[in-house]
Amino acid sequence: MSTAHQMLEYLKDYHTTESKAVKNRDLRSLFNLTDKQVRNVVSQLRQDGEPVCSSSYGYWYSTDPEDIEKTLHRLEAQVENMAISITGLKKALGGKG
Repeated sequence: MSTAHQMLEYLKDYHTTESKAVKNRDLRSLFNLTDKQVRNVVSQLRQDGEPVCSSSYGYWYSTDPEDIEKTLHRLEAQVENMAISITGLKKALGGKG
């Protein structure tokens, strides 16, 4: 069984609400992964259509549309912030962005 599948089953079994969210550091310890590897696994699960939600409390599996919308909003805000940073760096190189 792949690490992604194991993590998905773990989230489904034990972490199904924000109040039961699991921290990245706990997933690192449980699955013997680095911070980046945990984020990559979560990203892959989401890309596969699994509703893995997150907040400052950690990660959880949810089929609640409100949880998914909140996670979508947070991710979209991160993308917008990255775009602003990219524009600023391009300006530093003398480009117009």
